[in-house]
Amino acid sequence: MKENLSTLRLDMVPAMARTLSLKDEVVISDNLDSRVPVEIASRLKKGLSTRTLRPYGMTFPYRVAFHTILFVESGRVDCRINLKDYRIEGCSIFLAASGIVLDSLEYQAGTRFLIIAYSDAGGLLPATSRSSRIILASTYTPLLLPVDHGRMDRHLQLLRVVQHVAEGGPDYSFKEDIVEGFAKVIAGGIARIIIERSGSRRQYGRRPALLRQFISLVQKNCERHRDLEFYANELCVTPKYLSRIVSEQSGRVATEIIKEYVIAEARLLLSSGEYNVQQVSNIMGFPNASSFGRYFLKATGMTPRQFRISV
Repeated sequence: MKENLSTLRLDMVPAMARTLSLKDEVVISDNLDSRVPVEIASRLKKGLSTRTLRPYGMTFPYRVAFHTILFVESGRVDCRINLKDYRIEGCSIFLAASGIVLDSLEYQAGTRFLIIAYSDAGGLLPATSRSSRIILASTYTPLLLPVDHGRMDRHLQLLRVVQHVAEGGPDYSFKEDIVEGFAKVIAGGIARIIIERSGSRRQYGRRPALLRQFISLVQKNCERHRDLEFYANELCVTPKYLSRIVSEQSGRVATEIIKEYVIAEARLLLSSGEYNVQQVSNIMGFPNASSFGRYFLKATGMTPRQFRISV
């Protein structure tokens, strides 16, 4: 019923100056070697703004159907994800898990960045490694990691080598071996940054895994289930225990996370142009349009009808 909703897939990742794609499961694309006009480079070096650019032909919001690791070498990227604004400036790494709703995206002219986009099927970050578990446990919401120039340069140099080698032939098996090897190195570096940033040595075992499972279930079931009891039952724990672990691991209230995804799903349905407010209310399992309207208004500050008109 929702096949007309806007979903950003891997094959829709914009191709930049250098793009490497592996079986529609992993895409690495960058503009790091693109020429930047002198006047724009000068303004960026001085910390001044340049004109704002937006991806051509994209109509927001989008549900993003892949995981993302974005390296911003210089310049600035601004985006809005799940109703929250993010500013990603030079020397930053930004991670976002599949299932987010991207409300807007723009960047300064002259911004240099590299994006790694991958699906679950791509297996780029297998859950068997400790570094992957740390990353997965830390990206239940988008994660911004400022880094120093040295670390950024080392990551980008490695990625450039991988791209150049992988571009040398059509043998996908060979490319997959290269990507698998570099992914372990990149994941280890990012995991180390996360640990240093958190200032703790907490273990990434059952509790953060439970958080990830909870988030995954909410993404898949928020259209029909808004009660914590449902998710607790699915995870074979009590609602009280689930609420405590989610709060402990994320610093957020479990019911607020559920609401965030419910609203994101409702906004996608409303913005698709395929459904009116009553139909969205029915799809989302509300008893009537009035209760849906109150729920939506309290979370967003506008009624569903006002939002539908505004997009």
